[in-house]
Amino acid sequence: MFINVQRVEEGSFAADHLQNPVNPNNLMVLGIYRNYIGTAFSKGYSKKAAPIYWDTVTGKTISRRKWTSDMISYANKCLGEVRPAPYKFKLTVIGYIFLLGIIGLFGYLIYDSVKPSVNSSAAVASSLEQKIEGGDLYYGRFMEIDPTTKMSKRAGYGWFKVMDAGAESMLVSMSTEMSSTHKPSNEMNSSSFEKESIPMEIKNQESFQIDLISKDGSYEITFSEKK
Repeated sequence: MFINVQRVEEGSFAADHLQNPVNPNNLMVLGIYRNYIGTAFSKGYSKKAAPIYWDTVTGKTISRRKWTSDMISYANKCLGEVRPAPYKFKLTVIGYIFLLGIIGLFGYLIYDSVKPSVNSSAAVASSLEQKIEGGDLYYGRFMEIDPTTKMSKRAGYGWFKVMDAGAESMLVSMSTEMSSTHKPSNEMNSSSFEKESIPMEIKNQESFQIDLISKDGSYEITFSEKK
């Protein structure tokens, strides 16, 4: 990652009245500097400024270890006259975009951690596409049809148990508790079934439901959920 580091001069002060501890005959100048650091994502200035004494003849800095008490006092006085940093930290345009991306990622991770691990609709669809086996339990609705008038005699919702299953036909038993109106599957009895089974054939099997019809046409059953 590209990093730009600069030393920015915040002020310059004459120090002719001070004795140069390295070259007594050479004059000095006091410079106040602040560090600037810039990257592709952020930029900022150091909070504290740093005083540096320069030898005006040699162009070299005077080591802090050689500063006299007068030099230290004068440097502290000049530091108080320097403006504060324009800002300490600021995001660039790229930085803002990156930050929004990070927030979006964490938001997605939080959402992904609290949402159900399996999409219920997809799970139902997948299970209904599976081959029907003996012992399978399905929730759905039924309609009993009068063979003479072809009109509905009764209808209801509840659990069904596949007692035996072949390639295209099967024996299906209805729960002993069937409701005339739709209720959530978890509120219906799924453990007790009628002893009499109805011979059924697969009319249509799709990802969202399975349609069955009895061999004599007196019953139509639709499975919408597999247990």
